[in-house]
Amino acid sequence: MKTVTIKDVAKEAGVSISVVSYVLNNNPNVSISKETRDKVIHAAQKLNYTPNSIARSMRTKKSMIIGLATFWDVSDSVFTDALKAIDSISEKHGYSVTYINIKDSHKGNKIVELFKRSQIDGVIMLSHVDPAKSFNEQEVINRIKKNKIPAVVIDGSTEDPDISYVYIDYFGTSYTAVNHLYKYGHRKFCYMLPDKKELSSRQAVQRIEGYKEALRDLSLSDSNIYFDINSMQEIIDLIKSEKADKPTAVIVNKTRYAAVLLRAFGENNIKVPDDISVIACNDQNFADFLTPPLTTIKVPIYEIGVKSGEILFDILKGRSLNVKLKLSNEVVERGSFKKLQLS
Repeated sequence: MKTVTIKDVAKEAGVSISVVSYVLNNNPNVSISKETRDKVIHAAQKLNYTPNSIARSMRTKKSMIIGLATFWDVSDSVFTDALKAIDSISEKHGYSVTYINIKDSHKGNKIVELFKRSQIDGVIMLSHVDPAKSFNEQEVINRIKKNKIPAVVIDGSTEDPDISYVYIDYFGTSYTAVNHLYKYGHRKFCYMLPDKKELSSRQAVQRIEGYKEALRDLSLSDSNIYFDINSMQEIIDLIKSEKADKPTAVIVNKTRYAAVLLRAFGENNIKVPDDISVIACNDQNFADFLTPPLTTIKVPIYEIGVKSGEILFDILKGRSLNVKLKLSNEVVERGSFKKLQLS
């Protein structure tokens, strides 16, 4: 007789595997409606589902649960993609994933408490290169180390020698964008900055540095054309001019700024990509629905989640790891990009 799995319960209940995990593990950090909870429990009972993790937990004295700790908005695609990946890896190891909201626990108290109560065996901390002002990443890491909690950090702002990290390569997003455009004949570029509130953030600074470094490595001159939402008229006038050295492509800090730029171009009868190509240094789900669809650089969040999970399970198996890893970004070609004829 086929063994009933958590996937079967999720299918029967019409919910995700993560929701089933949250319900069956009675996760106190996630709000799930009574209706959904009842559906999951009914489906588990109907299928006679017995979580293998319970039996293993009794044998091994382990919780068979890892924590995903973060202060990211749970509706953000970075969180959801990371969770899907970590959940997938965890299931292969017979583990479940519990969400730990550290938004109001900036010293990592929740992580430590759950570990001491044997409710998690390790933690993946989805941090941010630009953490909240009240969040001290190093302090949280110090508490994790002090309590000997197996841990991996995603997208951290620190580089602790005793902790493994999988970073988001913000520098590489713009560097990749310039090189991709260069490959297809573009030689003259300009750059759309984020707004002033975000301009000094680490990810924005790293993207600008990646852009400049790519130009230097390709022996291209910097046009020194940097503009933002408030100064778009500068680039609009330049593109509409007859100047021979005007840019053929604009690299944009983020998709949400590119959306504003594309609308401004359309309102001023500038055709993308015929008059100028546009490429954004991150990929958001609405990029495909812009006019024209926006070419982007996709950060491999799912793959980052998979790799962080693999590293954590290696640590849980007793391996002593100190990994500092960045995964390559990917170009997603859509309608805002044009290949030029190489002379």
